[in-house]
Amino acid sequence: MSATNDTAFCSVPEILLMLRAPGAGWMATLMAALDEANRDPDFNDYHRAVLARCLEERSVPPAAVEAARQRTIEFERALSARAEPSNRLHHVA
Repeated sequence: MSATNDTAFCSVPEILLMLRAPGAGWMATLMAALDEANRDPDFNDYHRAVLARCLEERSVPPAAVEAARQRTIEFERALSARAEPSNRLHHVA
């Protein structure tokens, strides 16, 4: 395996440097999302394997992309709805 594909060499300080780069927005976003997903008991080993396969193949089926976008919109709405009662309390004061 070449150094460009082998992540065993990548230390935490190297990742931190990588995240400081101007073009690291997606890397940061994906790492943060993966951390959140790993905390969710509904995110299981099968889900991890599917993501690993997509990364390995460097593609996501277009139908899956569209379904994921729609599901993300629903997820954002659910999060917003959950946050609304606490936002109202802060705005009333």
